[in-house]
Amino acid sequence: MKLNIFKPAGTLIVLCLSTMLVSCIHHFEDYNTHPTQPAPDNMSVVERVGTLFPGMLYLMHNFQENDNQMIEQMVANQYGGYMTPTNSWQGTNFGTFNPPAAWIEYPFNKLFTGFYTNYLKLKEITNSKGYIYAWANIIRVAVMLRLTDTYGPIPYSKMGGGQLAVAYDNVQDIYHYMIADLTNSITALTAFVDENKGKANPMAEFDLVYGGDLTKWVKFANSLKLRMAVRIAHVDTDYAKAVMKEAIASGVIESNADNAFLPTTDNPYRKAAFDWQDLAVSSTLSSYMIGWDDPRISVYMTPSQNTFLGYTGVNMGIRNMDKSLYGSAQFSKPNFASNSPMLVYCAAETYFLKAEAALRGWISGNAQTFYEDGIRVSMEQHGVSVGNYLSVTTDPSWYFDAVSLYLFQVYTAANGGPVTVAWSSASTNERKLEAIITQKWLANYPLGFEGWCDFRRTGYPRIFPAKDNLSSQTTGGQVYNPANTDPKGTPRLARRLPYPESEYSGNRENVEAAVANFLGGPDEFSTNLWWAKQ
Repeated sequence: MKLNIFKPAGTLIVLCLSTMLVSCIHHFEDYNTHPTQPAPDNMSVVERVGTLFPGMLYLMHNFQENDNQMIEQMVANQYGGYMTPTNSWQGTNFGTFNPPAAWIEYPFNKLFTGFYTNYLKLKEITNSKGYIYAWANIIRVAVMLRLTDTYGPIPYSKMGGGQLAVAYDNVQDIYHYMIADLTNSITALTAFVDENKGKANPMAEFDLVYGGDLTKWVKFANSLKLRMAVRIAHVDTDYAKAVMKEAIASGVIESNADNAFLPTTDNPYRKAAFDWQDLAVSSTLSSYMIGWDDPRISVYMTPSQNTFLGYTGVNMGIRNMDKSLYGSAQFSKPNFASNSPMLVYCAAETYFLKAEAALRGWISGNAQTFYEDGIRVSMEQHGVSVGNYLSVTTDPSWYFDAVSLYLFQVYTAANGGPVTVAWSSASTNERKLEAIITQKWLANYPLGFEGWCDFRRTGYPRIFPAKDNLSSQTTGGQVYNPANTDPKGTPRLARRLPYPESEYSGNRENVEAAVANFLGGPDEFSTNLWWAKQ
């Protein structure tokens, strides 16, 4: 990645600031003050560092309305089966696999440059030491995980060395580096909390997620380790099993009280759906929830007008989509209020991660118990009763769009056969795996990156194909858009995003080396990532 590295005006200043910040770790109470004059020259060192955190935190789930639309809505939540953008954008769209080059570039530049602009300042000021640096590294992993899971190999281990053009790492090494960073941060934060019991955290006002509760950040870090270990366990089994065991033993998020959210006052999903009419829920999501009479449906989406089903989503990939129709109240929209917080991690995910790991023999425990506990915890999170949901044996609803004449029946033999909720209905381990991943997907709404990762890794949930496939060699390569969702077949839908043109113009040698040596295929939509070779 090519960017300007932050350099304060003189080494002496850096050394002084570093000494002051490291010193504050040992004199915790001296810095527990609120700024009365927030101009930089009048701020304490902790305050100067603290103001760097909100910008990094909001990259764990992009809050700014344009960033959210370009990254969360168009890419993650569309490819993850949760939402469908309803604007035609002159016939270019991620859903039809023909986005403009600038769109492909957007997530890379926003997540990468947006994060490291602040992180490298913090790294230099802290001299890469102390609890504040350890906390920042947890956030770094959470953000860079999203980036590597979108593009594949990225620069990671050599970031911060002062060079402008940075070499890439292969995905396996990136996962190992990130897990090691989480382990180091967990150790540092745990020791710091033990040494400072009963003392207020001076960084609390800058912690938008947990309000300075570092014990919850330790659980969050362990949960990220578990998430990452399960993702790579099929291709890096022994290492991943050891990481799972370590993370669970150290303490993961298992209660909704520990869920990670980012606050909002102008929720970007609501703005896009209601103010801009640019967003609807996905037909995949509505069909599953309607067919299973899911108690969370009214929490997740608004009722649609003029439909006997009560709720109906929009399928991705409709050529020249009519925004005045698909963006209207005739289709269901994501049901967020203006102040709805942005999910980063929920306890239900932990139970489904454990369920999959137990089913595959990676950890001990009962897969069914973890699976059903995950459903219960998700219902509790959303304030609804589980009722008889655990015994549901019906299939997802069929989907028909009378405007585009698109019909999809997810439960047909060609599309994988029956799929339902009740554990007893799953006759094989493959069907049990599908049940686990599908319920995990429902519980994780709207974490589209996680849904997209699981779809690429396992083939589940059965995300509906795009109606129109406009992919070509000039827009990122041909995309296989099947009429069925057989997880063992040819690469399905978009598997990754190609690298941005800015990397080829500013970091050509390194990005070309990454494609040749690490990616495992051409720099196109259809190339599988290292962990997604099923």
